[in-house]
Amino acid sequence: MIVAPGGGRISLSYRLGGSLSSLITAVSLSFGVGVFFATHVLRLRDRERLRKACSRTKKHLVKGQRAALGVDLTSFIPIWAGKAPQKVVVLGAGAFGTAMAFAAAQGGNEVVIYMRDKQQCKVINEEHRNPRYLSEFSLHVEGGMEIRGICTLEELKEELQSPGVVIMHALPCQLTPPWFQEHKDIIPKDALICCTAKGLYLPTQQLMGHAILDALDRADQPLAFLSGP
Repeated sequence: MIVAPGGGRISLSYRLGGSLSSLITAVSLSFGVGVFFATHVLRLRDRERLRKACSRTKKHLVKGQRAALGVDLTSFIPIWAGKAPQKVVVLGAGAFGTAMAFAAAQGGNEVVIYMRDKQQCKVINEEHRNPRYLSEFSLHVEGGMEIRGICTLEELKEELQSPGVVIMHALPCQLTPPWFQEHKDIIPKDALICCTAKGLYLPTQQLMGHAILDALDRADQPLAFLSGP
């Protein structure tokens, strides 16, 4: 206790307690503001990185690559009949890869599906259907090229050497970056990779675009993304 002028008494412990409480409040507020601005800066950084990636992709794409799925991504003009076919290599012969291969073939493109199962590959080539996924549907496209199956890395490497090739990736999200990292030597640096996987790559908490670029150890690989529900 201290005696104030005029005889009043003030509790020193109360004043010290009040100062400590104010200090804690100020530190908490400062920390909260810091976290808010740090999060905002990180979001801006990721947004700018995505913008630059889109700019790089548009710069490196050739017109045939933009039109590979039947639509020119820059002008939204459908492919006219008689246009030279585009080589599309689909990675993965699951249900989604099968559907994407058929859609690309309907656009008049030359389509190849890569898988590991030799028997599955044989049936696709001989019977024009996928025996494991969507087996009730024929992969035959009227008036178009037959969808071909391949099941060895040697065949995949050969198919990827085609100029202006488009890689349609239909592998599970968590298997995508490891696969690209393991096989980056056979992925052409100018090939457009169309990513169909959704979600985060859990080990690094990255979106697929960032995870694929890191796996390939390249900053200028052309990328496209199939969006939707």
